[in-house]
Amino acid sequence: MVKVKEMMTKNLVIVDADTVVREAIQTMTEKKLGSVLVRKGKEIVGILEESDIIKNVLARDINPYVVKVETVMSIPFVIGEENTDNEASDMMVQQKVRRLVVSDGERIVGIVSMQDLLRPVYTGKLFWT
Repeated sequence: MVKVKEMMTKNLVIVDADTVVREAIQTMTEKKLGSVLVRKGKEIVGILEESDIIKNVLARDINPYVVKVETVMSIPFVIGEENTDNEASDMMVQQKVRRLVVSDGERIVGIVSMQDLLRPVYTGKLFWT
């Protein structure tokens, strides 16, 4: 088993809660990401994922140039960095999400995605070590 801290993405991309969705989409596109963390003040308060944009903006015909990220973001599920890949996978399945925010107990230190968990299955290689 592999610990979450060994496979997580550590370079976090964060947008402010009052950012309009269109700007967040532009950031996600430029950085080739499926999500960004959302900050209000100094605290991470949410995550904006591709699925949030589809379900909460496009499907409701809301203008992405006007609506703020905090209106359509999700509340992230948090897993500890010492948890295993199996525990992360179980949590994703149980909560029906594709990404988990990783905490060291005091602060957010990364994101682990379903893609991170599946990478060795498809490639036959471990990229985490």
